Order: sequence, then C-alpha cells, then structure tokens
Amino acid sequence: MKFGHHQSFYLRINWLAKAFKMHKEEPNFFYSDFGFERIGLGRNMVKALRYWVVATSVMKEAKNKDIGSVHELTPFGQLIMNQDRFIRLPLTSVALHSLLASNREQVTTWYWYFNEYGHRTGSNEDLLRMLDEWVKLHHSRTVSLNTLKRDLDCLKLMYTAQARIEDDPEEVVASPLSALCLLHDSRDQFVKRSPELAELDLDGLYFNLLHYCQCHEVNSVTLEELLVKPGLWGRLFHLSSNQILEALERLQELPYYPVRFVRTNQLYSLSIESEDACSFLRKAYARKAAY
Repeated sequence: MKFGHHQSFYLRINWLAKAFKMHKEEPNFFYSDFGFERIGLGRNMVKALRYWVVATSVMKEAKNKDIGSVHELTPFGQLIMNQDRFIRLPLTSVALHSLLASNREQVTTWYWYFNEYGHRTGSNEDLLRMLDEWVKLHHSRTVSLNTLKRDLDCLKLMYTAQARIEDDPEEVVASPLSALCLLHDSRDQFVKRSPELAELDLDGLYFNLLHYCQCHEVNSVTLEELLVKPGLWGRLFHLSSNQILEALERLQELPYYPVRFVRTNQLYSLSIESEDACSFLRKAYARKAAY
C-alpha cells in the first residue's frame, strides 16, 4: 500500500502528455536529476508525475541492462499516448479513473474512498478518522495522520479542480478527472455525486467491465455485484441501480458490446464475451475517430 507519494500534487490535465514526450526522448527521464528543467515542471511536481504515470497504469517501472532504471509504456499507455494524450475524450477520463480507483496497492486512499467508504457525505474530519481506522486494520506499517490528510486533500482536488478562463496554458490546474463530476466541490465535506450517464462514456463503462473480468477471471456479473462490488460501476462511479439498468439496456442495444443480460429466479446477471480490455479500447477510439 502507498500513501503520500504524490507530493501533494494531483494529476494535471496536460501532465501525461508531457510525460509521454519526455519518455519518448529519454526512457530513464524520471531518474534524471535535472529532468524537471526540460519538462517545465518543478522538481517535486516531476516526482509526483513519476508516481501518477504508474498509478494510472500508463507506464511501469523496469530495468534496462544498458541504462538501468527506466519507465516503459503499458499497452494502455501506448493507446492513450497515440489517441488522446491531452485527455480530451470522456472515454479516456473514465478509463483512467477506472484503473486508478481500483488500484489498491498504488493508490490506496483513492481505492478506499471509492470502494470501501460507503457513505455519500462526510466531513473532512470524519473521513480522516475512518481512513485512519481502515489503514490500521489493513496495513502493517504506521501511516501518519498528516500523510492521510494530504491524500484526502489531493483526492478532493483531483476530482473537483476545473479549468479557469484566466489559466495560463502552460500552468493549467484542471484535473482530467474533474470532468467526471464524481464529487461536489465542497471545502469542508466530501460529497459523492452521481453523474448523469451522458456525462460518462458507455465505451468507458464497458472497458471497466472487461478490465474487472480480466482481473477476477470471470465472464459474468450480477446486477447486485455491479452495484456494490469494489471496482465496478456502483462503487467507482456512484451509479444507482436504475442508472446501471439503463446502462445495461443501452449495451444490449448496440452491436459493439457482445453481452447478454438475463433474469433467472429473480437474479439479474450480465454475461460478457471474453475480450482484452485494451483491444476493445483500441476499437472504441477507432470508432470515435471515424465519427
């Protein structure tokens, strides 16, 4: 489990594009003492970006026999770099959030908030107390309250920081995940928001399903699981059962999603044809480019 590795900097909307550019020029860029001068970010911001590229699953750390420690693009990262490196499409934001918020080991506080914390609203103090209690139960090391508070502060900004007219293009403060509208912008509280389905992307929701099925080696999920299981729609996107049913009906109506929604003995379940999540994502980007 990891806490506080973001240096108190949430992911900005153009940071991944900067990371892709520098990685292409120098795979071991993040290990350079003076790389921050070339990327145009502060030293601690670069440390934060090094953390976020792994936390969002666009890169992974690796060893190169010639130059030592490097970062490598994942198949997901390769897609984002080629198709939407500035995170302009809702599909990309949904996919990034899906991978980030289900990553228990790399982004533990984010995982806890979206998957384990079951309340719709709570004060900053209540969340800090409940997170501290959960960490003490599930983590072998002591984590300071200050570190956990910085995590929660960073999480809130990541899902509420919007672009402003007066922003310098080189100093954009907006987060690529604020467009998902999953949190209300409240100074003293954490307030979950259920976005309209139109604010999400059906391809993104299906990508989440495929990724979940890959990770758990299953090919079906029930309506109840979609609503309450960690890593699925009800938890990650705060969707109600009615919203989930509506999304499932839309999936069945379109030819891009080989699914079958059935009811057996009062149990609703969704059968999903096995497919690599990134392969589907590649096709989804191609469809959007053809519109």
